[in-house]
Amino acid sequence: MKLCISVCLVLLMLVGCGKNGPKSNVSEENAGSEDSGGVYVNMAQLREQNEDIFAWVNVPDTAIDYPVCQSSEGDDSFYINHNYLKQADPKGAIYTECANLKDMCDFNEVLHGSSPEDGTMFADLQKFLDRTYFEDHEYIYVYTEDNALIYMIFAAYTREDLRLIEEYDFTYVSGCRAFLDEIYQNRSMNKQIRSGWENMVQPENFIITLTTKNADDPSKQTVVIGCLVGDLKGKIDRYLDYSDEQE
Repeated sequence: MKLCISVCLVLLMLVGCGKNGPKSNVSEENAGSEDSGGVYVNMAQLREQNEDIFAWVNVPDTAIDYPVCQSSEGDDSFYINHNYLKQADPKGAIYTECANLKDMCDFNEVLHGSSPEDGTMFADLQKFLDRTYFEDHEYIYVYTEDNALIYMIFAAYTREDLRLIEEYDFTYVSGCRAFLDEIYQNRSMNKQIRSGWENMVQPENFIITLTTKNADDPSKQTVVIGCLVGDLKGKIDRYLDYSDEQE
C-alpha cells in the first residue's frame, strides 16, 4: 500500500523556495528566486558548468545542499575524488552510480558522498544516528530540471560498506523487499526508525538512500533513508516486476 501524500507536504513543496525554504550554497546565479514558481536551482546553468549534474539534494538545517552528478562516461568512481566541476578534489562530489535512473524513478535512488572533517558533503549523515537529531530532521528535498520531490526520512543506521545496488537487485520486487527487510528486521545498535513508520514502506513505494563511510569505522557506511511523500509534477512511476529474480 502506498503512503498517502499529505496536503501540508504538498503545500510545503509549492512554497519550498520561499523565504523559509532551503537555499543553494554553490552560487547565487544558480539559485531560484522567490518568485520563480517552484524553481530551486537553474539546472541549465549548472549543466553548462558540468553536463553530469542532473539534480540537487538538500536536507534542511544541515550542510547537505549540493548538486548531484552521474558520470556520463560510465565511471562510477570518478566523483569519489572529483568535485561537481570535474576538478580533482579529495572530498569528491555527491553522485549516483550509473545503474540509477536520473529521472528518480528507481525504487531506491542511492546518493553517495564523503564525510570530510570540515563537516561538508555528507558528514552530517553521522548525526542522524542520534535519536534527538533524527527526530528533529524529517525531510530530504530533491530538485530536478522539471520536478521537485520530498522524501520523509524514516530510517538511519550503520551497515557493512557494501554497494547497495550490487547487493540488491532493485529491478525486482523481491530485491526491494529484501532491502526493506534489512531496514526493519536486521539488528543494529544505533538504528533509528521514525515512530509510526515501522514496516510501513513497501516495494511499491520510492525511496532515497544517502550514504557515506562511517567516520569511526571505514568498513561501515552510514545510511539515511527517506520515502517519497511529495512529487510536484506527478512524474515518479515505474513498472513493478513481481517475478522471481532467480529465474
